[in-house]
Amino acid sequence: MTSQGQAENARALWQERLDFYLAEEAKAADPAQRFQLHKAIQEARIRLAELDATDPPRLKDAVPRIDLTHLPAGAEHFLGRGPELAALDAAWSQSGTAVVELIAPGGTGKTALAKRWLDGLRAQGWGGAAKVYGWSFYSQGTGDDRQASEDHFLAAAIDWFGVKIEESANPADKGRALADCIALQRTLLVLDGLEPLQYPPGPMAGEMRAPGLKTLLTQLAAAGHPGLCLLTSREWLQDLSEWVRTDTNPQGVVLRLDLGNLSDADGAALLHAGGANQAGAAAIGPDDEELKRASREVRGHALTLSLLGRYLARTKGGDIRKRDVVELTRADRDARGHAARVVAAYESWFAREGEQRSRELAALRLLGFFDRPAGRALLDALRQAPPIAGITEALQGVDEDTWRATLANLADCGLVQPDPQSGSLDAHPLVREHLAETLQRDRPQAWREGHRRLYEWLKTNTPHHPEGLAGLQPLYQAVAHGCLAGLWQEACDQVYIDRILRGTGHDGFYSGKKLGAIGANLGAVACFFSEPWRRPAPALKEPDQAWLLSEAAFHLRALGRLAEALELMAAGAEMDVKREDWKNAAVSHNNLSELQLGLGRLAEAVAQARRAVEYADRSGDAVWRMATRTTLADALHQQGERGEAGAAFAEAERRQAERQPRYPLLYSLPGFRYCDLLLAGAERGPYSVGGSYKPGITLVIRSSISHSTTSPSPAPPSTKIRFGAVRPAPRPASMPSAPSTDCAPPANSNTSLSASSPAPGCATPSATLAPPAPTSTRPSASPTAAPWLSTLPTSPSPAPACSRTVPPSPGPAC
Repeated sequence: MTSQGQAENARALWQERLDFYLAEEAKAADPAQRFQLHKAIQEARIRLAELDATDPPRLKDAVPRIDLTHLPAGAEHFLGRGPELAALDAAWSQSGTAVVELIAPGGTGKTALAKRWLDGLRAQGWGGAAKVYGWSFYSQGTGDDRQASEDHFLAAAIDWFGVKIEESANPADKGRALADCIALQRTLLVLDGLEPLQYPPGPMAGEMRAPGLKTLLTQLAAAGHPGLCLLTSREWLQDLSEWVRTDTNPQGVVLRLDLGNLSDADGAALLHAGGANQAGAAAIGPDDEELKRASREVRGHALTLSLLGRYLARTKGGDIRKRDVVELTRADRDARGHAARVVAAYESWFAREGEQRSRELAALRLLGFFDRPAGRALLDALRQAPPIAGITEALQGVDEDTWRATLANLADCGLVQPDPQSGSLDAHPLVREHLAETLQRDRPQAWREGHRRLYEWLKTNTPHHPEGLAGLQPLYQAVAHGCLAGLWQEACDQVYIDRILRGTGHDGFYSGKKLGAIGANLGAVACFFSEPWRRPAPALKEPDQAWLLSEAAFHLRALGRLAEALELMAAGAEMDVKREDWKNAAVSHNNLSELQLGLGRLAEAVAQARRAVEYADRSGDAVWRMATRTTLADALHQQGERGEAGAAFAEAERRQAERQPRYPLLYSLPGFRYCDLLLAGAERGPYSVGGSYKPGITLVIRSSISHSTTSPSPAPPSTKIRFGAVRPAPRPASMPSAPSTDCAPPANSNTSLSASSPAPGCATPSATLAPPAPTSTRPSASPTAAPWLSTLPTSPSPAPACSRTVPPSPGPAC
């Protein structure tokens, strides 16, 4: 057989295996089995990708699919970094590297290096890449208090790669599905500026606080893939430490490159390229000692050197000896301070130079209102009459040609990066941050007015209820600008609740329940805090402050950030008690108990559950009087107090029978918790006698518990309840506080999972607990079956029909 025929046979075999594994994973319910199947799926996809990559006709005919439009522009003058470029070439051309981290402080040229390497790869025809995709997270700001979201990236990447997964799936499942799809082909994924999604310096510094990206990156590192993922950040990604290549782990698939600052020679060359080519009256070359000394003074910081060289060329005839006018020695002892001093020097120069430079100063200051590229329409909204006092007077009546010339002059200075096609304007994040700080400090009224104009424009020019996460982006921006303008209550009522959530009733929570935008919602909620996560804005109504505390806590909890959620949830619960809002106090303490239980703090979980029962009794709400008792009983059970736990469950079941006489047993999550207690003793027994487990005993007990030896009873009718705390403040008619009928709670409501009633089609206690009929989830064995089938674990019986959590995705269909 020819080598081509052998390759085709191998490809057919691996495709057969992949199809089988995917079918098994779709049916598997046991987590251990799903894990093993997932590993097998990854291996099969890698083998298929390797076969495709080594097939010359396929590789030759392949046309790579490219999208790098979400990356910022690279540096015009790029010097040095030869070893780093060589390391990137080796990582791409050789197997064994799944992820490369480029780590350095802001402004050192991480993005410029990545873009320059991509330019070289483009010139080589992309080196066999099937797909190249890039994304920058710098568009969401870089401050430590920023609550940047991964949701927009996940939605856009899932759409671009053609991943088939529900919009409402949780971020971790989306990240896993995206990783599966990326591993199918030789893909280059570039993620620029990850630090807004990492914890800032502190006990958890560098850890990802975005579960979707964390899952994506750890899966690409753990399972491997035929391409490469290139990351840039100011902090090491601690979640990838297990796979980092070191002397003790030479086979690690994660390569870390610490860029550091430029060498003296490269820094001097960058100054010279920017225009610093004089030392007094004498012309100097790029290796001049005076230039090297200047580079050392700013520690070789690339952004500072680029701005400084251009500044000296335009204001001091390129004389490096006149750099003292920038007062670099008075800057903070970090790179950010040096860059800020150069930008401040430009501002002073513009202010002294008359009408033309005043236009440049005004245009530059406009960028201080943005934490992302500024769209043309938003820039025009800031420029319109009447002028913003102290900011835009020089831009009144400016025609298009003059406006373009103004931006071109700023670009020549290295301060901005205009996009001639879209008309948008951007700058380095450090430049934007400096401009924002000075505007807010020195011109507070202009600061608020500029953000008010942006808020009004975004609110007015966006459809009232746009579809999809991309459609919601202007509204999320409107929330941020409205809060910065001091319009806290209006932004909360009219934009976040009415248009992003679309109400807080059973048909509300659109962004979270429909789109799974947990991180984006958290970012919006953060805008309503004077100091995340400690104090909501005092201008908000007190009931809304309590609601926002609970809203933030719920989203933090949903993202797995439990420690952060704990303090917030406790603060919100105490505010509910203070206002004597007993129902929401019961919900809040119920949630707090479940969170403490998840953190392993059993005594606290019991204490909070007791308070939840007390407040539920005060509220008189029948559902929560039942539900909080099951939460207390479960906490007592986990603490080992089985007798008291049993009494609490029995009391809860008595209240359930009073509330719904036709369905006297606890069902859904309360029923599951009760059965967990009832089965615990019986399931321990077989292990404690002779060390053998007899599943038949458990099945008999399950039958007796269910009170059903025949067919399960019909599902109860839809019960009108609220899944969690509703926003207590008065709301317009478009946001009724309506009950929910879904089987699972809204993904972004302040929800207690205990207070559940089944929706039509959900399993009753009998249906959930009765032993399932024997089923086969794999093909029957036969003498001709492939031998590798016998290595797979046997699939367990299907899960119950109604699950209160989003099940893992069966894998992407790319």
